[in-house]
Amino acid sequence: MSLKKLVNEIKFRTGTAKCTEYLELVQRVLDGQASRSQEVYLKRHQKMCLKCLERFNIDQEIKKLIQLKLASREVPEGLAEAIKTKIAKSA
Repeated sequence: MSLKKLVNEIKFRTGTAKCTEYLELVQRVLDGQASRSQEVYLKRHQKMCLKCLERFNIDQEIKKLIQLKLASREVPEGLAEAIKTKIAKSA
């Protein structure tokens, strides 16, 4: 392991890396793509950085809102045919 990589690893482990480096982790964690150790690094940093914690909470709420809005809903019966008919008449 190179010295630079080792220093970065220590910064993440101690929660002292730059906030910009954690922002990428926020999305990974919210998307469920982060490793367990990455989640621990982020939580450790968030205990020391309210700005990053707030960013995480905002992004988490946005994600929940989008999921709620995109939830599948039943389309009224006959809607597709009605749209097709209107399109055909207007052409």
